[in-house]
Amino acid sequence: MQPTLKMRSNHKEAAHAGSSKSLQKAMHILFYMGQHGPELRIAEIASGLHLNKTTVYRLLSALERLDLVQRDPENEHYRLGLKLHELGTKAARSRTLQTESRRYLKEMAHVCNEAVSLAVPGSGGVVCLERFDSPRTMISVRTPVGAFFPAHCSAAGKAVLAYLSEEDVDAILLKNKLTRYTPNTHTRVAELKNDLRRIRQRGYALDEQELECGLNGVAAPVISQNARVIGAVGIAGPTQRFQGKDLAEKIDLVKMTAHKIAANLGDHSNWFEK
Repeated sequence: MQPTLKMRSNHKEAAHAGSSKSLQKAMHILFYMGQHGPELRIAEIASGLHLNKTTVYRLLSALERLDLVQRDPENEHYRLGLKLHELGTKAARSRTLQTESRRYLKEMAHVCNEAVSLAVPGSGGVVCLERFDSPRTMISVRTPVGAFFPAHCSAAGKAVLAYLSEEDVDAILLKNKLTRYTPNTHTRVAELKNDLRRIRQRGYALDEQELECGLNGVAAPVISQNARVIGAVGIAGPTQRFQGKDLAEKIDLVKMTAHKIAANLGDHSNWFEK
């Protein structure tokens, strides 16, 4: 008697469900070994995960064939395989600041409908790593991707400067000078450093027509897990749209976006790779 289409479908669904459960158990084994290693016996894994030893042995054998775990033939202990290190290294290399922040910047640009940018500390200044412009915002002093921000008078630039060391800030200011763009531009080092202290206290930076008359900005630093500034996200637009409730919403937006980017990156060492 030939099996019906419905029977064959049920068999496929049951097999899929079984494979899914086995995969979940295998992943739990890897996580458990990572947390309780470096080496574990089958009985220890089975007891810790409340699985029977036969199941654990079967899954470990499958993981061993994939080089995800290694077995010591002398004592029958298992440890994580080097393939996991290889995969982890590749995953870290693929997560750069520019690639990982792009979707958050696009989301922020969509919400605020203003020009947004990502600034990072570079050799001798603050570099524009990414930007998305808005047709609603006309900016005359437009910093292209890869170019240096006027760090002393842009929100994103100041948000980066505020979290650099005193020596780094002095070196940047000495190299780039405090060029006056508007009557509101800081042209004295003492005034700028007072502003940087306020930025650290409140967690965000403001550009109040310091780079261009009629243009304001707000930015928040992206801080790594080891408390190092790795960049800043900023919003720029017409002054009238950066007041009162509108300004408060933009401040919350840049701080939230900066936090999302930092959390998504973790603590890798290759943030600035493109």
